Amino acid sequence: MLENSFAFRLKELLEHHKLTLQAVGTALGISRTAVHKWTRGGEIDYDNLRKLADFLKVNWIWLRYGDEALQNIQQPQVVELPMTDLRRRLTAEIMESETRMKLAQEGARIVTWEWNLISDEVTYSPNVEQVYGWPVHHNEDFWKHLPDEDVQRMQAMYAEAVAEGTGCECDFRITRPDGEVRWISSRATVVRDSAGRSVKMVGISMDNTERQVAQQALSQSEERFRAIFELAWGALAYIDPDGTWQRVNNSLCELLGYRAEELYGMTFQQITHADDLAQNLQLLQRMLAGETERYEVEKRVRHKNGEYIWVRARTSLQRHANGEPEHLISVFEDISAERQEHERLQAHIAALEARLAKISL
Repeated sequence: MLENSFAFRLKELLEHHKLTLQAVGTALGISRTAVHKWTRGGEIDYDNLRKLADFLKVNWIWLRYGDEALQNIQQPQVVELPMTDLRRRLTAEIMESETRMKLAQEGARIVTWEWNLISDEVTYSPNVEQVYGWPVHHNEDFWKHLPDEDVQRMQAMYAEAVAEGTGCECDFRITRPDGEVRWISSRATVVRDSAGRSVKMVGISMDNTERQVAQQALSQSEERFRAIFELAWGALAYIDPDGTWQRVNNSLCELLGYRAEELYGMTFQQITHADDLAQNLQLLQRMLAGETERYEVEKRVRHKNGEYIWVRARTSLQRHANGEPEHLISVFEDISAERQEHERLQAHIAALEARLAKISL
């Protein structure tokens, strides 16, 4: 082995630092066999050369090429290349592209980061303090600003991703110096070395507070709507313009005797008495055509037990922003007792009229 060779210098450094081949391989995220090949004169690629030199704390040019090459580099001959039109154009395009990327990243409040799984070092983009509210130089600078439950959940997620070499994504909360809590959405992926081992995790994180607040407000609004819908005194239903039940409350289920799941597989036409259906559909078509905003109809509907009950249905139409029908909103009122009383009075009146007719004769 030549004394002025990369392999010779590497072996001397390993002996000087009392490092094993396995220790070097672990630090660089490669196999022990690869390090052993270098000590026997095997070729080393540029990336691993730079990593190896940084790990051994020596100049990478000296490590690879020796003292003479280092001296030549330290006393370089300046060669000025002419600024051609092509170079000017390419330089301008690169600068413009980098500027656009930086503006887009800062405007969208996107933080990029990289976590070296070997050395446990982390590197964040310069705008991390702007987004998080504090700088991040080490993992401890990050975790201490998160709630304990988010820390436990994320560390378990990262451990699984590293073990399996897969990607992951999550939402977490951070507390800024002024006490404000912000939501961050993060997505990361694991980078493996040639031997298939996880050596690095890279990711992006974005301030997602506005969307989280909007989603929470929407969720609360939906919960309030569900409560009002279910607790309403009337029997309520959302019905598709084709007659399919979209949503019903408990009061309507009690009125008709069906479970909600049973009604969702039916249409209102199927439970409307045949003698009352034509009038109901005529009123519906007029409303769908825009001739009326709502209608009211009295009709008979079939209870699950097979009997028909009289209801008064008040129906309005909800439209999409483009004017197309979205769904019907119907309120049903049981008027069976009212109809029975009406029919009793009608029968009584008819009987009186018959008596009067006989007296007249």
